[in-house]
Amino acid sequence: MITRTLPLTVVARCVNGGIAESPRAHAQGYENRRFVPTSARRALPAGLLLYGFALFLLMTGTALAQFSTRSKYAGGQISQYGYMYNYYLPPTASTPWRPAWSPDGREIAFSMSGSLWKIKIGETTAHELTANKTYDSSPAWSPDGRWIVYTAEDGQGINLMLLNVASGDSTPVTQGDQLNVDPAWSPDGRTLAYVNNSSDGSFHLYTRVFENGRFGEATRITEPHSFGRPRLYFSPNDDHIQPTFSPDGREIILVSNRGITLGSGAIWRAPLGPDVMAKATRILREETLYRTRPKWSPDGKRILYASHRGSQFTNLYVYPVHDGEPLQLTRDDWDHFDPAWSPDGEWIAYISNQHGGSELRLLRTFGGTDEKVEIARRVHRRPMGKIEVFVHDAATGKPTPARIYMNASDGRTYAPASAFHRIAARAAKEDFFHAEGHFVVDVPVGELVLEAAKGTEFWPAQAKIKVAPDGVTRVVLELKRMTSMKALGWWSGSDHVHMNYGGNFRNTPEYMRFEAEAEDLDHIGWKIANKDNRVFDTQYYQGSPLHPLTDGQHLVSVGQEYRPAWYGHISFINLKKHLISPFTTAYEDTGIASLYPSNTDMFRLARQQGAIGGYVHPWTGEISMRSEYRGAQAYPVDAALGSFEYLEVMTNADRHAATSRVWHRSLNCGFKVTASAGEDSILNLQATPIIGSARLYAHLGSKLTWEGWLDAIRKGRTFVTNGPLLQLTIDGEMPGGEIRLPAAGGSVTVSAKLESIVPLETLELMFNGKVIESIPLGGDGRKAVFERKIAVTGSGWFTLRTAGRGIQHPIDDSFPVAETGAVYVYVGDRPIQSKADAEYFAKWIDDLTRLWSGYPYWRSDREKQHVLAQFAEARKVYERQIR
Repeated sequence: MITRTLPLTVVARCVNGGIAESPRAHAQGYENRRFVPTSARRALPAGLLLYGFALFLLMTGTALAQFSTRSKYAGGQISQYGYMYNYYLPPTASTPWRPAWSPDGREIAFSMSGSLWKIKIGETTAHELTANKTYDSSPAWSPDGRWIVYTAEDGQGINLMLLNVASGDSTPVTQGDQLNVDPAWSPDGRTLAYVNNSSDGSFHLYTRVFENGRFGEATRITEPHSFGRPRLYFSPNDDHIQPTFSPDGREIILVSNRGITLGSGAIWRAPLGPDVMAKATRILREETLYRTRPKWSPDGKRILYASHRGSQFTNLYVYPVHDGEPLQLTRDDWDHFDPAWSPDGEWIAYISNQHGGSELRLLRTFGGTDEKVEIARRVHRRPMGKIEVFVHDAATGKPTPARIYMNASDGRTYAPASAFHRIAARAAKEDFFHAEGHFVVDVPVGELVLEAAKGTEFWPAQAKIKVAPDGVTRVVLELKRMTSMKALGWWSGSDHVHMNYGGNFRNTPEYMRFEAEAEDLDHIGWKIANKDNRVFDTQYYQGSPLHPLTDGQHLVSVGQEYRPAWYGHISFINLKKHLISPFTTAYEDTGIASLYPSNTDMFRLARQQGAIGGYVHPWTGEISMRSEYRGAQAYPVDAALGSFEYLEVMTNADRHAATSRVWHRSLNCGFKVTASAGEDSILNLQATPIIGSARLYAHLGSKLTWEGWLDAIRKGRTFVTNGPLLQLTIDGEMPGGEIRLPAAGGSVTVSAKLESIVPLETLELMFNGKVIESIPLGGDGRKAVFERKIAVTGSGWFTLRTAGRGIQHPIDDSFPVAETGAVYVYVGDRPIQSKADAEYFAKWIDDLTRLWSGYPYWRSDREKQHVLAQFAEARKVYERQIR
């Protein structure tokens, strides 16, 4: 709580005051839903109660403020940019990134809170250099000290800008919706090198001549080149990134994945000129994902760079420019990014995430001094004010953590230094951060829109505020609960969460749990996993499936995602002895390139220690041989063999549309596969799905226990959602239950209920995967209650499904959707089976058998025959239904 005297106090209270009306969109069939752009958005319930001296607007109806969104590159809507946006492109943070020394070595420029800043060595006051509507980063100071080229990200892409340091004015260097990054000056200040993404999606080096304060036309100095075949997580087209000039300006060093299967590339040295790779020499093979950022030393003898070299953490290294062995400079259990030599070569500025977020540090090249650059005061270029925000639970009046959205008067989001500034990367592309029930942050004066959201059971609360200069505006946002699923015995969880995965932040179990609490999430299904040759967070698995942070209100489980390149990713819950190695298979150019062992083998090994498992983020788009069943390729094998318990039916809306079709076919074949969910969030990335944005609800009754959670998964007592809340019973049986009817059939009583914080279009009762009843919606598409008797003449299963249209804030997905687990009805002694669906899966196995029989990296015929025998065994299960 702030206790010091403040020059101005503005107080308001914002609480949901009802449901905002919005026009119903035209209904469409679920199978035909597609991604709807950000502009086709949202209506929120909100109200505002004012008292004291208030400069606020009541926000109701359809005229609610919208939040600024990032470009198509954020978070991988274009697939090849998913990892690049987080590991390579300029980050946005409330703390420092991308340091650059002034030519005289007296100051460092860096990015922070969306602007460029500078600070003098030995001082603690930072001065803002830019104050734009863009998110500015990656300063490159010209050798004469008069200019800084920097990156500026808006809702279209990232462009380069030229800052006149004396006047503070900026002019565009590049324009458009592409990515322009990695600016680097030649030592004479006459040439700028940078990186641009071309029309084929690959990255190339360009140069521009600089004369009389202006840049000339761009010249590409790398040529398109193909690896010749697809690469895991990388396209066939080679990338060329992160240039640095030699001290004499005649050569460059760059990073390129030319001829390399995994990773962002090796370090190459080449004479400056056209088609530099034609004369380039590879001087160091590296796999580090975009973190390398080599810098040629002022003496011309060494390269400074960052590398993980197979470990969890990125450290700093030096390497001779001709050849030799890397020398490690830092040896810490956290990351070290963005290294930069001082002009005299005596110091290295870099970014550390030792304490979670980023901090600017100085490392002396000898002697061991490693010190934080303290920023005690910020001097802004424009008038600023301060907002103090309290987020309360309306029912209790107590502070509650929540997700915070903000549009300041410049269209940007400002987060406290203690928060992770994130981007909702699934679909919405909105900036946000999680906060405790109280936070304070500096923002530009003028109109500001603020919102708090909390999971799927609370109405969001939004306020529009006038921020005055030099004062403090106090706001209370009260979150009103729409419903309580726990009161009905349903507990929420995401079973696909990664804590650390090579990103900018250094997350901890405590902070991850705080974020889950901000999303009203009861269970965190944390998964340890590999990324290429690294495996993250293994130190947190101690031979028990539960982390010590587990208590009566929250479960924190530690499991594993096993990530083979071809079979499909799978996860394990309740590992009681050890993790399952080697964490992946079929990685080309590694010692585990073979397709042996199979996923079947790994499921069976996990079961030996009491674990259960399932396939995760299975499919999107077409599922056929044309796409090589890309996703969970081996799913029909393990479904037939009973190798697993669950399927991640909800990773996101688009994957649900594809995955649910396969899940329904499985149910039609009589396989009782539990519907699970998890958004595959990576909680040390800047752009990632919001934790809990795809969640399952499991019915445990009145108490949250680990055994109860496992029992619910085993028995199918679940529903999956990215927002809407469903209830379904058939003759009183919830999902996972069974009803027995006589041989002649009979009728069952269907009871259904829907509640949602966003409007929906359809609510459908399904039997054996076919819609048999479209249920009318009330409450502006947010409510429905249904009860009816349904005649059943053959064995099958029921589910209840709902969906909306387009992005509906605050749900970070292409459209809102939910579906219950299956309730099974057996008529007489007839099993649930489908000849057509059995034929579909049998053909799938036949296609895979042909595909993998010719796989080139089996280590022996024994391995191949072992796996193919499992395929054959699974096919016989389907053959019995086909006859």
